[in-house]
Amino acid sequence: MGLTDVLREIVLPKLDRVQKTADGFTARCPAHEDNSPSLSLTYGTTHPVIFNCHAGCAPEDILKALGLEWADLSAPKEERAQRFGKTEIISTYDYLDEHGELLFQVCRLQPKSFRQRKPDGRGGWDWRLGDTPRVLYRLPEVVKAVAAGELVWIVEGEKDVHAVEHAGMVATCNPGGAGKWLLEYSEVFRDAAVAICADADKPGRAHARMVAEALAKVDCEVTVYEAPNHKDIADHLGAGHGLEDLVETRVSGDETAPVLAPDLWAFLAAGDDAYDWLVPDLFERGDRLMVTGAEGLGKSVWCRQLLVMLAAGIHPFRHEETVKPLRGLVVDCENSPRQNRRHYGALAGLSVTKGRRVPEGGLRLIHRPEGIDLVRGDDAEWLLERIHAHKPDVVYIGPFYRLHNSDINDEVAARKTVAVLDAIRTVGSGCVLLMEAHAGHTKDGAGRMLRPAGSSLLLRWPEFGFGLRRAKECDPSDPRPSLVDLEAWRGARDERDWPVGFRHGRSGDWPWMPEWPIKPNPGVLSADALSNRAAT
Repeated sequence: MGLTDVLREIVLPKLDRVQKTADGFTARCPAHEDNSPSLSLTYGTTHPVIFNCHAGCAPEDILKALGLEWADLSAPKEERAQRFGKTEIISTYDYLDEHGELLFQVCRLQPKSFRQRKPDGRGGWDWRLGDTPRVLYRLPEVVKAVAAGELVWIVEGEKDVHAVEHAGMVATCNPGGAGKWLLEYSEVFRDAAVAICADADKPGRAHARMVAEALAKVDCEVTVYEAPNHKDIADHLGAGHGLEDLVETRVSGDETAPVLAPDLWAFLAAGDDAYDWLVPDLFERGDRLMVTGAEGLGKSVWCRQLLVMLAAGIHPFRHEETVKPLRGLVVDCENSPRQNRRHYGALAGLSVTKGRRVPEGGLRLIHRPEGIDLVRGDDAEWLLERIHAHKPDVVYIGPFYRLHNSDINDEVAARKTVAVLDAIRTVGSGCVLLMEAHAGHTKDGAGRMLRPAGSSLLLRWPEFGFGLRRAKECDPSDPRPSLVDLEAWRGARDERDWPVGFRHGRSGDWPWMPEWPIKPNPGVLSADALSNRAAT
């Protein structure tokens, strides 16, 4: 099979409504809903085939929709013959109208690809659907379930539908896979209860969000789930797990009516002024804590230690005291999983040694060393879905400069980023937000400003802003001082029980041990008072 045969023998058989033209072929583009053929194909010189979709689809997207890659088209003759020499149908999925009449089939082929066909009225098949209505898979069952008020599952593919049906539920999907949901599908579900299970990849999650948003417009009660350890719901169920083991990532809620301004006395009578402590006198739900410091002082170790101790139920600054173990979530945008196994492994071991082992599920870690861009809607939705799924009490995320792709001084990007971070605090029952940021550079490390580098918004945003600074007692030439002061770089919005500094722990101790003032006795100190420690 020569290179020019690749077009005729591999590509064209996978396309619908193929027509010969003077310089090649036209066909329906498989990468978008194409009612009028908009894809031109011809022989190339640098590539075996030139794809030109007049609707703007990229060649890579067209190949993906065909189940191909460029390497498939450029492979040696013998390898192509082995891979594509014979195509066979291994599964067929009947798409019926609401009355149970067959409209078309989706055929799963080997090598893996999908094609659609309809009855030709003569006992055979027409591989060109033309204006055949595109309907939901298992439409009669869906219509019946919605009328009866039953829950219906929406998944990504036909194999997933069969897996959910085997689990005893009604399920459906749209033809064509992710991104191919049509608005008319939503009307079938008006006022229904719907569960959506997203495939655990970027296209799958985007598809689930698109379907959820479309169903919200027809007053559906929608819950979105994801398999915690598998790519899709079919693999999840096939591994012996149940529907109840899926993780909820998003749920629709009734829109609340706007609240008019209450009268002063009605406001005071509400009586909700009590602290909602997670750690008494230290952390209240919704608190935002940002920690800064020069490189190498140990602020990352400090933050990790704080999180592990909270997850273990150990007071992070009064180590002899126990507290209720808190659920922690790490969204690390800087370190790799390999690095964090070393970082958290030692701290987890200490929790065992201290007799307060972090409970199973008490601390979860997500790694995005490439960073995330919370200015973009999909990354913001991804993060909120993780928060909704795990419902943490404390979230440790950052560092801040890895949370958006704009210039660190960009005020607009910073505002959009903190808007998403603030939304994190309101998901579920609320959580403490812990974040580290880099301090600005100066020539004199000892006199370095502790406020965070970047947008001035960060100076005003958190409830508490602290920096770790080398203590005056330490040798200025020591790259890793054994004693640091905890200094406030913003006025605190409330009084809390903070130490004045930390020292390196001895063998068997936590890496950072708190330092308390000798006079007055340890007690509640304001952040403003802490900032004056160096001068006393």
